[in-house]
Amino acid sequence: MKKYFALILALLLLASLCACGSGESITFKNDNLIAVQGVYISSIDQEEWGDPMNYSVIKKDASISISFDKFAGNGAEYDIGVLDDQDMLFEFYGVPLAVGDTVAFSAAGKFGTLTVTGSDGSVDTYKGQGEEAQYEDN
Repeated sequence: MKKYFALILALLLLASLCACGSGESITFKNDNLIAVQGVYISSIDQEEWGDPMNYSVIKKDASISISFDKFAGNGAEYDIGVLDDQDMLFEFYGVPLAVGDTVAFSAAGKFGTLTVTGSDGSVDTYKGQGEEAQYEDN
């Protein structure tokens, strides 16, 4: 019985340690009518988007958590690219992000909107424009 109690206590301790790191993220929510296949976040001084922040398609009304350390820094401005499943890339420039923010994406035609809700309840909206994604030939 003591072994089971020790095991349960160890698992609870491990779970609490994992939960501490989970706060170091932002939430990306797809409020668009169609799925999102790529979310890109880069520093405003980077020339390229880099790798997508998501590992699977984000369906309508779904959200994912993105580790903040993947794009480094807190409270800085970032460029955000959102690629929908119809190969339309929406770009947003100079968007301030901080740990705990929720970023909601929606689009109508070639016009996209990001709504950033801060952990303090503040809400800011950013407009972007989409164009068909261009892929490099290898």
